[in-house]
This record gives sequence, C-alpha cells and structure tokens, in this order.
Amino acid sequence: MNYIKHLNGFFQYLEQDERMTAYHISLYLSCFRLWNINRFKNPFPICRFEMMRLSRIGSVNTYARCIKQLHQWGYIEYSPSANMHSGSMVSCIRFDIARDSAGSTASDTLLINTTNNSKGNKQVASSKENSKTSKSRLHAKINKDYFEPL
Repeated sequence: MNYIKHLNGFFQYLEQDERMTAYHISLYLSCFRLWNINRFKNPFPICRFEMMRLSRIGSVNTYARCIKQLHQWGYIEYSPSANMHSGSMVSCIRFDIARDSAGSTASDTLLINTTNNSKGNKQVASSKENSKTSKSRLHAKINKDYFEPL
C-alpha cells in the first residue's frame, strides 16, 4: 500500500466527482486515517461517535447519509452493525492501483499521474502558459519559483 499514491488517486477521482461535498471528503479521510492505524487491513471496525468526531460532522443524519453515499459511489465498502455495541465494518477501496471498467482492481497496473504532463494538458497553448503568473484551473501557479520570497 502506497500512502501517497493512494491519496493522489483519491484526489484524482475526487476532482472528477462533483457529488462529493466537504462532509464526504472529511468522512473519507477519517476512514483513511483509521485504515492507516489498522495497518491497511480490510475490513476494519469503526465507531459512529469516533468517526463523527474525527470528521467534524455534528449531525447523525448527515453522517449516516454521507457514509451510505460513500458506499454507493464506490469509495468504501460499508457494512453497518445491527448491534450498537459492536462497531460497523468498513473496507477502503484502493486508489493507488488502477481499476478496470467493472470496478475491480488490477494489482499490476498503477495510476499514471498526468498533473504535470504537457501532452495531457487540455489548456490552449499560449504565451501565458510559459510565464510565471500562469494559473491552472484551480487558480494555483503552474510555474512556481520557489526561490522567490513570500
């Protein structure tokens, strides 16, 4: 399990998924943190109170809606517990490896990062693209000068 590649893969999916809100993202990252604490063992137990505290969700209804939607949208596999004293089980879907069209993972194919790939860039080529003040669609500088004072 590659922590950085997984998070980069998650954020690539997140960039394309307009259904995700701040609640969903916070809840997923809380699940990811617990998955990390459990040494990336699937499934792992979660406690609603702890998940709400970690993700800063104050409403039980919002928590229930978001965790079910994360399951429906394929970010996690969630199996609720009928017993309130035993925790529900969650399995995080790996984003550090590519998925085929059926949604299953191919363990030997890695995601390719196209963030800095000029061939995959959909922006129209212009003289601004090479300047230091050019911006990406996320309004961040593309060509940063790290030696420039803040």
